Amino acid sequence: MARGKNPEETRQKILTVSEKLFLEKGYDNTSIQDIVNGLGGMTKGAIYQHFRSKFEIFETIIEPAETAEESLKKHSGNTGLEKLQNAILDAFTDYSRMKLNYSAAVTLRSPRFIGEQFLSMFNEVIPEIKKIVEEGIRDGSIDTEYPEEVADVLMMHLNTWIGLHLTVYTEEQLKRKLLFTKKIFDEIGVPIFNEQLVTEANKMFEYIKKDSN
Repeated sequence: MARGKNPEETRQKILTVSEKLFLEKGYDNTSIQDIVNGLGGMTKGAIYQHFRSKFEIFETIIEPAETAEESLKKHSGNTGLEKLQNAILDAFTDYSRMKLNYSAAVTLRSPRFIGEQFLSMFNEVIPEIKKIVEEGIRDGSIDTEYPEEVADVLMMHLNTWIGLHLTVYTEEQLKRKLLFTKKIFDEIGVPIFNEQLVTEANKMFEYIKKDSN
């Protein structure tokens, strides 16, 4: 397959085929040659005209289609606390995205990837989480004088302390981390982690571990 007259169409085809392979085989087990084979004749050179590496293809696929503000605004709830719970629940039950992310177990631990995720989290996500915490303070569902710090700790726990190590935790370790996290937030007046969230987190863990075996 030549590059063709429509570069954007070719680029999208590369992304579609790559995502399918990452989900089926895992990112770490998919080679550029596998992607070439799935594209019906396209050469490696043609792929590299659109993407510098397999990692860049992966980054493009997992890049959110919405901004953090757009994503968080769509979550309904009668209170700020409920909106936070629904946002976390949505993340815990998005199995396809989780499967895609954790297919790249090696990549998840690369310093560059972790650094970029940290910057994105602090610059884009945490300010929006803070707004919802502040809404919860105003409506009385959240009792804290530290909305920014609550947002910081929440995202650090979910994305780094738990998320980054999810594939290496045992079931018992995860349960202890979740219960400890619940206790922390209950004690500081932000009872985010209800029984449903803890249950869904365990289900997500079981799904990812089963799929990685």
